[in-house]
Amino acid sequence: MNKLGLCCISLKLKEQGFGHQTMTFKRFNSLPREEALEILGSRIQNNLMVTDKTIQFCAENNYVYRVSSDIFPLITYDEANVNLEDLPNYDSIQNEFDNIAQSISSTNVRVSAHPSEFNSLASLSEKVVEKTITELNFYSSFFDRIGLPTDTRSPMNLHVHNNNGTREEIAHRFYSNFKKLDENCQKRLTIECDDKLNCWSVRELTDIFFPITGIPICFDYLHHKCHPNNLTEREAINMCYDTWRTRPLFHYSESRAGNNPRAHADYAQNTFDNYGLEFDVDMELKAKDLAIAEYNELLTTLS
Repeated sequence: MNKLGLCCISLKLKEQGFGHQTMTFKRFNSLPREEALEILGSRIQNNLMVTDKTIQFCAENNYVYRVSSDIFPLITYDEANVNLEDLPNYDSIQNEFDNIAQSISSTNVRVSAHPSEFNSLASLSEKVVEKTITELNFYSSFFDRIGLPTDTRSPMNLHVHNNNGTREEIAHRFYSNFKKLDENCQKRLTIECDDKLNCWSVRELTDIFFPITGIPICFDYLHHKCHPNNLTEREAINMCYDTWRTRPLFHYSESRAGNNPRAHADYAQNTFDNYGLEFDVDMELKAKDLAIAEYNELLTTLS
């Protein structure tokens, strides 16, 4: 059975008032530090509570769940100079970690992350690489804190995000910086195929990147459709599938109507083919859980 995945937020829960809160550095820096820390702590506690609520929602609907990359605003931002321990409600935040860990333990919901596009281990900029390492290590430590497996059962998925040099040079540069990550983070990392023609296709990732790094490759249906590099969908899925030692987690979306085929649609008009393989699939459709519910109705209609 292929489980479907909710990405970041539930629109049904949002309608009920359960939504993530953020805080910009400009706002944080404009306030007296004590007040700023109080507000930031309150928002992070809210985001953790919403995360817990969403995991329970996913359990009820048999979904896997990709956590939001906005749970901890400013915590890894150098200029803010804030650690979780600095927040006045740190004990309450720790309690929320415990609640999430309990929910995961009791429901076995699969949890993953897709850190923001600004993370690049292959960058030529030392500052970008340092910030990326800080961000990835932090999220992996969060995964540890909520009791997630230290492997790709709880994957943290990235793009290579670099075209400076030959494919081999980029892969070696990525791997050199990858080895600077905490070991628990290294064991969770996966890499996704790209949708742009000058970026990394499934063929390049499986033929060049994977032999150098050993990092599993995440198949994205829409990205491969945009950048097939002479591989059929079946061939590409099988090639990605073979790089995983745990149950794979892939991505599905469709093109929004218009001139940009890479833009994601709100809802699916078609169903994906798993070609006889079992894996989980994050549904990267703009209508989130509403789109997953409609997709399941589509499956029922076609069966």
